[in-house]
Amino acid sequence: MPICRICKKKKLSLVFNYKKNAFAGSLLKKSQIKNEKKFDLKLLYCDNCSHLQINKLVDPGLLFNNYLWETGISNSNIKLINNLVKDIKKYTNKRKKNNFFEIASNDGSCLKIIKKNFDGKIIGIDPAKKIAANANKNGIYTINKFFSAKNSQIIKSRFNLFNICIARNVIAHVQDPVDIFFGVKEIIEKDGIFILEFPHLLNIYKELQYDNVFHEHVGYHSLKSIIDICLITDMKVINVKKINSQGGSLRVFISKNKKHKVSRSVNKILIEESKIKLFNKKIWMNFNSKIKNNLNKLEKLLNNLHKKNKKISVYGASGKGQSLLQLIKNSDKIFDKVYDKSKMKQGLYTPGTHIKISNPSNIYIDKPDYIFVCTWNLIDEIVEEHKKFILNGGKFIIPFPLPKIIK
Repeated sequence: MPICRICKKKKLSLVFNYKKNAFAGSLLKKSQIKNEKKFDLKLLYCDNCSHLQINKLVDPGLLFNNYLWETGISNSNIKLINNLVKDIKKYTNKRKKNNFFEIASNDGSCLKIIKKNFDGKIIGIDPAKKIAANANKNGIYTINKFFSAKNSQIIKSRFNLFNICIARNVIAHVQDPVDIFFGVKEIIEKDGIFILEFPHLLNIYKELQYDNVFHEHVGYHSLKSIIDICLITDMKVINVKKINSQGGSLRVFISKNKKHKVSRSVNKILIEESKIKLFNKKIWMNFNSKIKNNLNKLEKLLNNLHKKNKKISVYGASGKGQSLLQLIKNSDKIFDKVYDKSKMKQGLYTPGTHIKISNPSNIYIDKPDYIFVCTWNLIDEIVEEHKKFILNGGKFIIPFPLPKIIK
């Protein structure tokens, strides 16, 4: 019986059974397909603290040592980082030098922009070997390890303290978020700020974003769940901001200095979460039928197009996209190809469904009738980049909150 990763209680209820899935982030060479393994995947609700999480803990090394997501390939991501820099300046305007540490710093895109805007020490940590190596080649010092409370001791002894620690889109991946917070507390100064960004559970519920659930995403956070972790680790949420990332995210500012003033925004978001009854078990038990209803509509739309011999491709080899493709029946027959901008992914095959990944420039050679957008959170960016596809009569399909064709 799994235990809750925040409150450590064995009081978990089933929300939805995803059955056996391949790792959504583990893209395959053709020779690896026959030996691919699938693992049990369930979405669970904690009856004690209301935290949403998955049942299966998989060795993080299997999930992230060869991780292929690159921050810098998305223009929307770069805009978000520039926006983050503006927010950071509010907490650093009295200092000449600022020392930054980023957890899961990926290809170094965030720290590269920070380096242009601030003087001081810039250090990242990321477990993905190839991506960390590339970041180091590009001048961003990156430790190739997982961050933990244990490793924070080594980091502190080697680099001393930091006044800003950043963790963008990583807390959902963490098997023990409490341990991460203790680690951050160890390496930040007394008045240091810990900045978290993560997909907001409120949006996952309201927009029916059930594709966010896969083995690499262990927990699904609300502002309340972050405050719960802060209470355990003796830290404090001092500010929060909604950002247009991952289908609706929060940027949360945390301090270990209890004297920090708390922004009104914190109570405002907590009220929003409470009003929708986000921590009521009943709404999550009903989430099951909502998922099934959406899947039925999506499969009906795609099957009708397939029966009419329409050529349907996919845009985006993201984790959430691969989670969704594995839920859709006969994905490998409905979709002929997946397009993705990442050169590291091109030529590989999707997990579970085994569809070849290609460069988006091939859209205009292959000429699909429809493109199913798995990276639906970047739909505006994708439409802007591929206006020619629409002008040539092509149509995009997005899955949430209801399946929809964009002409």
